[in-house]
Amino acid sequence: MILRVFVYIVVALMVAPIIVTLPVALTSAGIIRFPPQGLSLQWFIGIFQDQLLMAAAWRSFLLATLAAGAAVVISIPCAFAIERSRMPGRTAMETLITSPRTIPQIVLALGLLIWFETLGMAETFFGLVLAHLVVSVPFAFRTVLVSVSGLDRRLEWSSAILGAGPLQTFFRVTAPQIKTGVIAAFIFTFILSFNNVTLALFLSGIGERTLPVEMFQRMYVGGMTPVIPAAAFVLAVVGAVLFVVLDRTIGVFRYLAGGE
Repeated sequence: MILRVFVYIVVALMVAPIIVTLPVALTSAGIIRFPPQGLSLQWFIGIFQDQLLMAAAWRSFLLATLAAGAAVVISIPCAFAIERSRMPGRTAMETLITSPRTIPQIVLALGLLIWFETLGMAETFFGLVLAHLVVSVPFAFRTVLVSVSGLDRRLEWSSAILGAGPLQTFFRVTAPQIKTGVIAAFIFTFILSFNNVTLALFLSGIGERTLPVEMFQRMYVGGMTPVIPAAAFVLAVVGAVLFVVLDRTIGVFRYLAGGE
């Protein structure tokens, strides 16, 4: 009973900040206040009428898609190399690949900013993609590595015995076995990149703000209206729906629980 109450309290504390944005966004007033003054959907409609906000949202989506896709593509061969090869320094290489997640992002952002300045890539979209790729690869690699380590090698040996080549074996035998891990890696790195504020705050140029940075600037610099909590609530709902759909279709939660 005590454990059940404890779980309910933890869930409530996690969900409360998301839920409270709904009544704040439903206000008919032009300023944020709680409890809301009147009820209106104007601020939810205003999300799609705000050109700067929509441009930032599209930029964040494109950035997260490119960073997550590239991180997964890089992580797959790295995971196979670490798991199956007998090269010297394998443990050191694994530590090196995952090391960016142990570095404070403010330190990483400053280092990348200085480096990109020397290369002429500071405040460019390409530089921002590379920066997000640096912090995305460790998470994608670790997730894919779990799938690779759990592969049944006998299926691959049987495929080779029956005459299949390495590429045919990979795409028809190996890839289906690691599919869930690859999709989970893409989801995690996409969310990580989409929500990242620190790197985008330091490395994005003028007119190149991502959605989190645009929302952050409006909250702390000016232009704060109920459209910001409305956008926050929409993002939370979209994220929750996406995870539920993916769990029903490919079983991401079951994979995380070790039930693949």
